[in-house]
Amino acid sequence: MTTVNLNTLQCHSTTSGPGADDVYIRVDGVKVYGIHEFDDNDSEELGVSRNFEEKAKILVRDYDSTNPDDIIGAFWVHESQAGTGEHAESLTGDGSLYDIFYEVTN
Repeated sequence: MTTVNLNTLQCHSTTSGPGADDVYIRVDGVKVYGIHEFDDNDSEELGVSRNFEEKAKILVRDYDSTNPDDIIGAFWVHESQAGTGEHAESLTGDGSLYDIFYEVTN
């Protein structure tokens, strides 16, 4: 079985709405992290792992109680990335800028 290890999430700038972002993360539709508040220049060690087969979709969103949740970003991880070290994805949804760092292992 292949595992994605979500290591760190860095917020350079939050989404375009007022206040901090209330961030949560889903892997293949399953909530694995959050809701945690992020302001500009915040960073947090995630320590989240999830098993998958072939590929998995990572979705990072900002919870919003009055409107549909904002998509900060989404990307796919693949089993072919196993053993290739830490990777980074930049996420730029709804005016935000986040970096997420992850590894894929067998």
